[in-house]
Amino acid sequence: MKKPIHPGKTPSNVVRTRILETAANLFYLHGISNVGINEVIGKAGVARMSLYHHYSSKDDLILAVLDHISAQRAEIIGNALSGYHTPETRLMAIFLILKETVHEETFRGCAFINAAIERAKQEDPIHARVAKHKRMIQEIFLKLAKEAGADNPDLLARQLMILWDGAITQSYIHQDPEIVSFAVDAARKLIAASLREKQEDS
Repeated sequence: MKKPIHPGKTPSNVVRTRILETAANLFYLHGISNVGINEVIGKAGVARMSLYHHYSSKDDLILAVLDHISAQRAEIIGNALSGYHTPETRLMAIFLILKETVHEETFRGCAFINAAIERAKQEDPIHARVAKHKRMIQEIFLKLAKEAGADNPDLLARQLMILWDGAITQSYIHQDPEIVSFAVDAARKLIAASLREKQEDS
């Protein structure tokens, strides 16, 4: 358990961040349905009133956690893309991120897919937030596919998105990080084929 935070002595943003990061870790490791507010409070070392000052309910906290993780993913992807200078290599850079992710000791698959499974109804705000994140990732693929001059950017973005999610899921299910290598190879072939078709048509 982290050192307790005393209300009135600790900046509000510090308390909020600790709650958010603690909840994100617990939800990812154990599942959002298996973690109660009391556990978050205990692990974060905050008062109950501090948690409810920032988050009106457990669902409100879950949504904030998903937004937090989504922003982190976007930052990681942005940093990865900055190291490459052609659209083709930038498309592949996104997949290379997965090679690092699946080797992490605490890897438990995709936090967003896990959340969507636990909240399967599409009208559930949590399920909707997952869909929003996945659209964000696909839109990055689409933007890069257009910049690369892909024959059918929308199709390529959808295909790469399927490979992305499939690689994460299969790596976790089978506890085999090398599965990502197959996805990387498949992505490289898809990108090359899409660009070749565009060149042949021109």
